[in-house]
Amino acid sequence: MFARGRRGGFTLVELLVVIAIVALLIGLLLPAVQKVRESAARARCQNNIKQLALAVHGFHDATGMFPTYNGVFPLGKGMSTTQSSSANSVYGSWVVHVLPYIEQGGLYDRVVADVLKYGNTGGTVTAPGGPLLSAGSPAVLDTAGLTFRNAVPATYNNWNATGPHPSTPSSTGNGYVIYSAPTPTPDPGTGTPAGWYKPNPDGSWSGPVSPPVITPAVPATYGDPGPPVNGYVAIFNPDVRATVLPLLLCPADPSPTTEPQANRTGLVYTGSSAPWSATNYLANYNALTFGPATLGYQAPPAAVRNISDGMSNTVLLSEGYAWCENRGRTAFVAWHEGNGGATYGGVHNLGLTYALSSNTLSVVGGGSADVRNPKGFPNPAADPNVNFLFQIKPLARPSSTCPAGQDCCNVMTAQSGHQGLSVAQADGSVRAVNRGMDPDTWRRLMLPRDGEPITAGW
Repeated sequence: MFARGRRGGFTLVELLVVIAIVALLIGLLLPAVQKVRESAARARCQNNIKQLALAVHGFHDATGMFPTYNGVFPLGKGMSTTQSSSANSVYGSWVVHVLPYIEQGGLYDRVVADVLKYGNTGGTVTAPGGPLLSAGSPAVLDTAGLTFRNAVPATYNNWNATGPHPSTPSSTGNGYVIYSAPTPTPDPGTGTPAGWYKPNPDGSWSGPVSPPVITPAVPATYGDPGPPVNGYVAIFNPDVRATVLPLLLCPADPSPTTEPQANRTGLVYTGSSAPWSATNYLANYNALTFGPATLGYQAPPAAVRNISDGMSNTVLLSEGYAWCENRGRTAFVAWHEGNGGATYGGVHNLGLTYALSSNTLSVVGGGSADVRNPKGFPNPAADPNVNFLFQIKPLARPSSTCPAGQDCCNVMTAQSGHQGLSVAQADGSVRAVNRGMDPDTWRRLMLPRDGEPITAGW
């Protein structure tokens, strides 16, 4: 006979070695997975900004100028962009004006329809509507001769719900008598389901019968311009302004995960009764407009011919956090004047400060400058101290709660959650600019007609 050998197994040392190898492999694989994920997010972000740049050029091809930075288009008298200058023109950010060029023609048509009926005001509109052609009527439920009765339970013979239950011997086996309870039977004429019943002369009920007839409501009809309105219209309509456009969202933006007023669905001011859709893409105010600096956000749009430094040497669009310094970058308004539920002057602020009546701006590592312009001050400007460089992966926190020594989101410039800031040049090309860029090179890229050359290889 042969001795039966014992089955081998892992020793504790061998098991620990296996666990260590698996942990090592995971540690080596995780950075690669993160790089692939980051690469996919960056590619999506750059594709989005590319499509927006093409939309801006599509608008220019159709109209001969860039979209209004924030204001009306078509422009009002004297190239004015204010709402009051052309009440029947669409009012909103540059994003609103390029909606037909990013496959959002239906949304744009809805805004246009409101503007043609009620104007482009951002306040609450109370419009009486056209003449009443036919009055509406509410839904009617005809219950004549019928009564709704709740269900009536049946009663049963030979059944006592609380026991004891009656039983009778049925058979005998192995010295035991087997008892069985009789099957309860309902008393005739008891128990009725819920439903509509018709009373009989003798006090009984017939039924249930077919439900009573419901006559549907009929809406009132009005002549031109249609039914009355009491509320916001056009881009300030709560449904319109909360329409999220995936093309405007970059997955690398961390602010929706840290700020309660923003969320991953693409909304900002989520704590209000009527939130706004957000954007992670900002237009360079300096490239999009052409006019005196004192006009600020109300400057009229520029055209390609006004970019004298060269299309490939000018930043047209850039990334930005959707929520920054307690301000939401709303998709359909680039500068809030207090209408429509938000009261923060400025929101996009790439190339333009927010409303400043009498302030001193200081740039980290530089000097300071006095800035006074309630419509925003160009940034960068001729004064080198008004030049806020973009930010790479700043904390999505306002300066008031920013930890000492940390870089937190600055609403007066652009920022990215990637390792490099994605920008679209005025010629439609897209590239990433890195953290180490010389601030003066950034200033020259942001200014389309300063006449200064761009350092090769930026």
